[in-house]
Amino acid sequence: MPTYNIVEQGADDTGDTAIDPVLSDLAGDDTTIIFEPGTYRLNELVVPDGTDDFELIAPDGARLVPGRSGDSIRWIDVYSNGFVLDGFELDMRDVEVPPFVRMNPEAGNWELRRLITRGEVRAATDTNVGSGTSGDARTYFRLSVSEGTRGLLQDCYFHEGSCEPTEASNRRAVLVESGSGALTFNRCWFESWGENTVYAKKPEGKLKILNCFVRNSQNGLRLGGNTEVRNCVSIKNAEHPRQAWSNGSLQRGVNAEATTLTASERGINSYDGTLTVADSDFYHRYVDSSCGGAITAPAPCQRLDIQNVRISYISTKQHDAIYTLNGRMNNGTPLNLEYLQLENVHVRNDHGSQYGISIEQVPDTWGTVSGVLGGTGAQTDSEYVRERMTVNGNPTAPDTTPPLPTPSPLGEIPMQDAQLIRIDNDGNSAPTTYQITAGEYVLPAANDGATMTMSWGPNGEPRRPPNSAVATGTVPAGKSYAFYVTGGIVSTEADGPATWTVDGDVYEPGSEEALLANTIVNGTWQWKQAESVVQPNGVVIAKPVSFNGGEPVHVRLRNVADGNYEYRLEEWEYQDSGHVSETFHTLAAEQGERELPLGDGSVYRVKSGRETVSSEETTVSLNSFFDQLPVVLAQSQTFNGSDPIVTRLSNVSTQSFGVVCQEEEENGAHTNETVGYIALQQAAGELNEQSFEVQRTGDSITDEWTRLSFEQQYDDPKFVADMQTFDGQDTANLRYRNLTGTGVDIRVQEEQSADTETAHTTEAIGYAVFEGSI
Repeated sequence: MPTYNIVEQGADDTGDTAIDPVLSDLAGDDTTIIFEPGTYRLNELVVPDGTDDFELIAPDGARLVPGRSGDSIRWIDVYSNGFVLDGFELDMRDVEVPPFVRMNPEAGNWELRRLITRGEVRAATDTNVGSGTSGDARTYFRLSVSEGTRGLLQDCYFHEGSCEPTEASNRRAVLVESGSGALTFNRCWFESWGENTVYAKKPEGKLKILNCFVRNSQNGLRLGGNTEVRNCVSIKNAEHPRQAWSNGSLQRGVNAEATTLTASERGINSYDGTLTVADSDFYHRYVDSSCGGAITAPAPCQRLDIQNVRISYISTKQHDAIYTLNGRMNNGTPLNLEYLQLENVHVRNDHGSQYGISIEQVPDTWGTVSGVLGGTGAQTDSEYVRERMTVNGNPTAPDTTPPLPTPSPLGEIPMQDAQLIRIDNDGNSAPTTYQITAGEYVLPAANDGATMTMSWGPNGEPRRPPNSAVATGTVPAGKSYAFYVTGGIVSTEADGPATWTVDGDVYEPGSEEALLANTIVNGTWQWKQAESVVQPNGVVIAKPVSFNGGEPVHVRLRNVADGNYEYRLEEWEYQDSGHVSETFHTLAAEQGERELPLGDGSVYRVKSGRETVSSEETTVSLNSFFDQLPVVLAQSQTFNGSDPIVTRLSNVSTQSFGVVCQEEEENGAHTNETVGYIALQQAAGELNEQSFEVQRTGDSITDEWTRLSFEQQYDDPKFVADMQTFDGQDTANLRYRNLTGTGVDIRVQEEQSADTETAHTTEAIGYAVFEGSI
């Protein structure tokens, strides 16, 4: 497959000159074009039928700027098979009327990934308020997928919408025009759109809308049959734009409207099949007629299946929270609701005159009906529902956490720093079980044809960031799963024949380096939840602290054993507890002995563990694991005693070391705490393709600032350190300043509870430096 760097081929990356001539010359079958970070002006890209497996990839993010303006002007227009657009900012900030992006009915196996729109996507007809014709509506992304193929819209952010909340717009985010193939939306964010946000009631093929978020937009999801909505969130809690042509009459969450005439030859069928809404949450609480029902069926499709849904609703619009109306006609045939299920549905309805659940069109067949209705409004007009659900109860409130990360800041694209794990079980006859633990979160992906799982949580349920640090499950025989991992791979486990890769490189599950380096900025004296997680019963070292504030301070941890640990800056008891923000780095590891491969092929040794320690010294055995003097880092993982403490080390050798919990000098003994330690072999080189070094100084560091020079140079150094000796008995810990890619200043800082002097004798310091996240 030919791969080209577009800049090396002569394209301008400043945005001054259009890249069309260069791109046109490079376009071809089985071709990948790489975009380096920069700005690229594009007038028009047409990918004709026959130009298959053509990919535009920006691995580290790049910006595309339209060279032309207008509703009827195409920007990216694809007719081919296997097109990929991945990793771009679509910058509309200086475009009066942005052109459109289209995947045509002939297109298939296309993937639009990691895209984020900058600027409002207005339409030339946005001034036609109250025009009364839906023909004024315009679309930004027009999507179709051909029979027997698939299309993927993943990690795409349309969060700046089409106009301000007080304005009107005829611009919708996405129109699914037609198609008999399978189409998936995964982790897409929509906000502040004035037209039907996602208009997708027509396609005959399977449509899945997964892990998506719609906030304060017009008609969120306008759908037909053969569609699934899973783990999605709809919020209406403030004013939002209205349709220009209707002046804002269509205000709903998920709206079933099977009124389009069936035309299978064009891939259109809005009625046949089931519309499923599952594991989703609706918070529609804006007291205005712009806030409509959560799940509505003014013209139901064949079957409606609603499961595990939570709704909170109040409005002045004449909508029920959930309702079915008598179906309209489709080509002379009444639209009959054949099946309706309302399983584990929770609705709080506070509307003054509408129902929580209203059933005007009764289904031919009922599925399971269960759940809870509550609130100050009317409960239901259906006796069948009333007999099977708890009424005037206490329904579970919706979880409004977005099922995807918040939009990236300007200059970054979604999942920019993520690793892509692929578990390929194609061609195998047995399943493969897996478990992935991430430093921040792990989320399923469908890259390059991977099957999308919706049960990756530890209990077989979907998860939402930041509560999605662990993915677990089974890859069936003949299938492939993929996951984005942020914050580094903490650990992996597998049982089965599947082949694993990380960012395209073959990977042995369970062989990951046992270390996870991270930065925590703006640490404060209040307890805060760490964004990174560790394996349950793992070890976290968070020292030393920067020197923004001169008062003695250190980091205290708790709940490390749970994996989701907390931290705070802890001053001594004689101080006032308040402290300015500081920065520190953390190093995390699983317990146990590990031999990790270095970049030069040699073996690197790490040993981690947990011990019960008090103010009496505890000796910890290293079991002769090291053949040279290691660097030991230790810190309390618990908060059993509220008096401030630091941990001090002594007698570090290849065989063992001593450790003690030390309170301030004025205080006495301390209760038992669980102290975690990470012992590291002294070395310098590359670990997991990232530079690192672990060194020990001579017995020379005092309370005066000393500059440590690193053996290697780092772009994003993570620095952790601990005293290796107990030469000075006064309570003390380390502080650092002026951390750069080549070195750092360090000193020993005593506290002053017993006296005012802070002079400290010489100590040996052990430290580790890592490039980015290991």
